[in-house]
Amino acid sequence: MLPGGWASAHRLGLAAAAGYDRLAVHRRPVVELLVLGDELLETGLPRDSRVRDALGPLLYPWLRGCGADVTGRRPVSDDFGLLRAAVRDSRADVVVTTGSTAAGPVDFLHDVFREAGARLLVDSVAVRPGHPMLLAELPPTTDGRSRRLVGLPGNPLAAVAGAVTLAAPLLRRLGGHPDPEPLRTVAAEALPGHPRDTRLLPVRRTGHRVAPLPFDGPAMLRGLACADGLAVVPPGGVIAGTHVEVGEAAGP
Repeated sequence: MLPGGWASAHRLGLAAAAGYDRLAVHRRPVVELLVLGDELLETGLPRDSRVRDALGPLLYPWLRGCGADVTGRRPVSDDFGLLRAAVRDSRADVVVTTGSTAAGPVDFLHDVFREAGARLLVDSVAVRPGHPMLLAELPPTTDGRSRRLVGLPGNPLAAVAGAVTLAAPLLRRLGGHPDPEPLRTVAAEALPGHPRDTRLLPVRRTGHRVAPLPFDGPAMLRGLACADGLAVVPPGGVIAGTHVEVGEAAGP
């Protein structure tokens, strides 16, 4: 498979050979990543009831791989005023946040939406992990550009589930890229499911089939780090030999 830049260069050559001097193109969507939470450390070992930020290092290159122009990654404390200002002042086409999507005492994202007059398009999805993911349309910029916010849960695997469910399709659409064809393959072993919701389960290839990986809790990245993809497991799970759809586990 050719890298995207290589393929684009060949298309430019073809357009030039056909006599085109100007082309209409999609620009790369501008994204700002806001990492929310007082408990997060940017360096060193976890200590004093604080944990390392895993999502900033994970999502920054992942969003770039999805075709976004990521202008920055910045931490935002658990403070309503600071979060409101960060969302209000962002000039990005898409603001991506991590954490604050549920209804805890310091989860202020819904309050920010209400005060800003944002239109909530997606308020949780029947998928595990990642069900409290959000998608909102923010008030436009002063020059009339539309803005959107993708709210990812704070747990790492849940955030990745939200990224592939909401962020990746949105960035593909804004950048003018088609959605990839879903891959369907066969489960080599039974894939455990959630009783009511669809489950996104890290899996590895075994020949032409896939098998589940351990360490698949919403706060875990170990299984994802070894995964070849995320199996879309319907409620109740699937038995061995069943066809299952497998999507991306990370950015391109």
